[in-house]
Amino acid sequence: MTDCPDYKRATNAAYNVLQNYDGKFPEIDIFNILKMFNNIKLCSYSRAAEKIGIPHNEFAYQYASSEHGFTAAKYSNNRFIIYYNDWKDETTVKFTFAHELGHIILRHTEDNHVSKKEADCFARNLLCPVPVSNGFNLETISDYAKCFRVSEPMAAACIGNRKSDEYYITTHNYNLIDEKVYCYMANCTPMELYGYV
Repeated sequence: MTDCPDYKRATNAAYNVLQNYDGKFPEIDIFNILKMFNNIKLCSYSRAAEKIGIPHNEFAYQYASSEHGFTAAKYSNNRFIIYYNDWKDETTVKFTFAHELGHIILRHTEDNHVSKKEADCFARNLLCPVPVSNGFNLETISDYAKCFRVSEPMAAACIGNRKSDEYYITTHNYNLIDEKVYCYMANCTPMELYGYV
């Protein structure tokens, strides 16, 4: 891994996942996405703490590598467990799932500043896709937070990185997601949209 995050790779990895997403828009249903991966299991900190017989906070702040969540990865057989802090608010848990999925999809084997930046980039593009924010004319932190049901800090990060994220999306990926959102809103299939049915 280099010292520079590969934002183009991370951005388009998120859009590659969204191509197979069949959930609702504009809010992205992270659970719908996670169900697409039968090799990824979820385990709450409460459950993990109970299994080893310690209090939740002891697990979250002494045993876990992060108070928010982490992934136990076994790349040799492509199996993963995302551990998450179920005492955090809904928007934090949602971001944690997207961030950890980014680590998995991008095949990160180290937890460093480069892998964290790439996972953050993946998460914001997965949860707040640029074609959706453009299509709905989202401009403010409040717009993003309400439309995508994300935290205000994440909304601010999305706005701050919007131009660079848009720059890195391939035209193919942008158009596929833009069409998918349009079809969802118009309640039609792409075949119906183009008059093939």
